[in-house]
Amino acid sequence: MKAVIGQEKLVKILDSYTLQTVPRTMLFLGPDGCGKGWISARFAEQLGLDWVEIKPDVTSEKLIEYFQCPIQRMYFINLKEFDERQQNKILKFIEEPSSNMCVILRAESEIGVLPTILNRCVKHAFEDYTPEQLKEFAWAIKCDDDRIYQICKTPGQLDKLPDDNLNQVFDLCSAIVSMLPAASYANTLSLATKIDFKGNAGKIDFDLFFDVLVYVAFDRYKSNKDDLSFEIYRYTAAQRAKAYNKAIAKESFMLNYLDNLWRLAH
Repeated sequence: MKAVIGQEKLVKILDSYTLQTVPRTMLFLGPDGCGKGWISARFAEQLGLDWVEIKPDVTSEKLIEYFQCPIQRMYFINLKEFDERQQNKILKFIEEPSSNMCVILRAESEIGVLPTILNRCVKHAFEDYTPEQLKEFAWAIKCDDDRIYQICKTPGQLDKLPDDNLNQVFDLCSAIVSMLPAASYANTLSLATKIDFKGNAGKIDFDLFFDVLVYVAFDRYKSNKDDLSFEIYRYTAAQRAKAYNKAIAKESFMLNYLDNLWRLAH
């Protein structure tokens, strides 16, 4: 496939497939923004197939219609949007796909995907992007801060960077790491008011906050070798992994995180 940056192993595999050899059910695994949807569309185009996105509200009747369609098509399913009940609804659709079907499912990881689905898919994991590869995506962003290529892991994360408050995020995270031992409990919890939980303009993106704080804490530890910076880094990185769960109540999660962070320093 042309015009794909990175993902050389996956591209080589996909380029080797023909209409006769392509697996009927595949699962693309990788973090949000890594290009799973974009590469799926390019792959369908490469094989000359129309594609259809199946949503969680699809009816059983529609699935039967897709299954019986005489035209060869590719079907996309973003499992991030499907709960357990909805995954069970599509299970029969992907168990024994017809000869006219190719299904590409997408997920950030195998966590939360039904074992019965995992067992029926050829899995392809997306590789991490290097900072150099990410810079090839950066022509459209308004930022010349090289630190973002250590913080952002996918092109999609770069695309979501704020135009005007990135320095504000770095300043806040640096203040947290350096001033936490002297901060009061109330002031620490008040940091939650600076975070965007509902798409409010002018506030700090929830995911970006955690990504930058992990980076800043570890960078301070490398410079100063102080135990607290390392503990902030270690704890925040662990919480960041939990924060990838899209179903969490972000505001409650943040308050609990800040509560434990303050206790860590006192």
